[in-house]
Amino acid sequence: MTRHQPLATLTAIIGVALLFASACGQSSNGTGEGTGGATGTGGSGAGGTSSTPGTGGQIVGTGGSTPVSTGGVSSTGGGDGGMVGTGGTPTSGGTTSRGGASGTGGTSPSYGGEHYSGGTPQTGGIASTGGVSSGSGTGGVVGSGGKTGGGGVVGTGGTIGAGGTTGTTTGAGGAPPPTTGIPTGYPAPTADNYAKCKTVPIGGADNACAGQPAGNVCIECLFGGTTYNTSETTPTAEATTDAGNYLVSVTLGGASAGDTYISAESSRGLLPSVTTTAGQSVSYAFVVNVRAMEGQPQHAGGPGGYAGLDLFFSGKSPQVSAIGYALATTATKPVMVYIASDSTTCDQTGGAFGGWGQMLPEFFAPPVGIANYANSGASSSSFYGSSALWGAIKAHWTAGDWVIVQFGHNDKGVADATVQANLEKYVSDAQAAGVNALLVSPPARVQMSGGTEGDQSSLHAAAAQAAATAKSVPFIDLTALSTAWYNSLGSQSAALAFHANGSDATHTNLAGGAKLASLVANAIKTQNIGLAKYLR
Repeated sequence: MTRHQPLATLTAIIGVALLFASACGQSSNGTGEGTGGATGTGGSGAGGTSSTPGTGGQIVGTGGSTPVSTGGVSSTGGGDGGMVGTGGTPTSGGTTSRGGASGTGGTSPSYGGEHYSGGTPQTGGIASTGGVSSGSGTGGVVGSGGKTGGGGVVGTGGTIGAGGTTGTTTGAGGAPPPTTGIPTGYPAPTADNYAKCKTVPIGGADNACAGQPAGNVCIECLFGGTTYNTSETTPTAEATTDAGNYLVSVTLGGASAGDTYISAESSRGLLPSVTTTAGQSVSYAFVVNVRAMEGQPQHAGGPGGYAGLDLFFSGKSPQVSAIGYALATTATKPVMVYIASDSTTCDQTGGAFGGWGQMLPEFFAPPVGIANYANSGASSSSFYGSSALWGAIKAHWTAGDWVIVQFGHNDKGVADATVQANLEKYVSDAQAAGVNALLVSPPARVQMSGGTEGDQSSLHAAAAQAAATAKSVPFIDLTALSTAWYNSLGSQSAALAFHANGSDATHTNLAGGAKLASLVANAIKTQNIGLAKYLR
């Protein structure tokens, strides 16, 4: 699947050196606001990718005396981190990943880009038996049976096998969570739950698998109401009752080879496309935040949707065998990350638009869940004054949670000092509640001249940085990061390929939203922000 940059770097020595480098609608005021794996014994790595268009690297197999296979090469624009181009070239025996791990006989999520327009799927190979380490930081790589090095993730098998060695870890805050498998306290996936699912057309009146290629298969799984609420202002009583944070587990794979992308609610990304071969299976777990209005909290263009939990599996040949789900309890409470922002970040409906907060869940493993309250047209002042937006976040958060705040697109003409003061209010509220705050500057608008982005000072990145400094909280300069990415693409047309309808200079499509999410996730890792240990 296209897009994302690998969030982890695995470095280990097992006879042969392994190097893995993989790579909301529009604003209501119309002012331009924003809408891997590694192998065990006998395995080989898949093609490396780059965070900007270019030629990917190679990965060699590990596991002692096993033969070395040729890694796949990512083609132009097909690097991970959401560079939707022609997709990565498949390789024999390996799959790409952004730092995810494969369990016994499992595969890793790839970034060849099947489910986003502009990319083609990677067929990839398989990861062979053996544990791998992953997560944030450099994990240990093991031989068959697999055990990770300090801070790494325990591979399937649990104890170190023949030829296994440990690596080093640099992830923040200790051992990262596993990227595959079912955590303790999460429901076991069952075939009975999967039997509730059905194959439906892509898009349609209920926007099932919206944004996926028309030739793909869409499997819809409704675990709440079965009537699609088209109201853009009023949730149903059933939807209000069924709202909450759900712990979800899935087993992918089956008798046939498959490629399976997982999304939830309103085209919210959960996991990049996973490639499995015939007879393989691999399990994943997620936290899915379900709101009464499943898209944007308050915006024309964001219908209420189905009540309760909705899951979608898509691809040329999605393979699913079992699903588990349950509402989180006090004992299994997730670490929630709330998002306060505008349409460049929100959960969009329909597939043409995609906010980066909508795609951010793809990058986090349990126990983290993303609750995206971003809303089109919101400014740093209007969001703070809304009981349905900032008031709702404060009503749900608890000490230890996180809140990401990004505003600027709808603060045109407002002085930097005013925007800074507004942003500091969000941080003060969070700190008073024992909640961790992270300030992010807005993604750049596409306004290139001669292959170079124009001035972005109206987005108030300086105000966001000043607010973060004043309140001693982390800051991610997404304005600068996105500007650099657009510049690397070289032209206005190339940059707009990642934007809604190929022409909207402010709002990204799903592929562009995923790329921006990868920039945020990578910054969380490289800046060693506290959320880094939860990256998938």
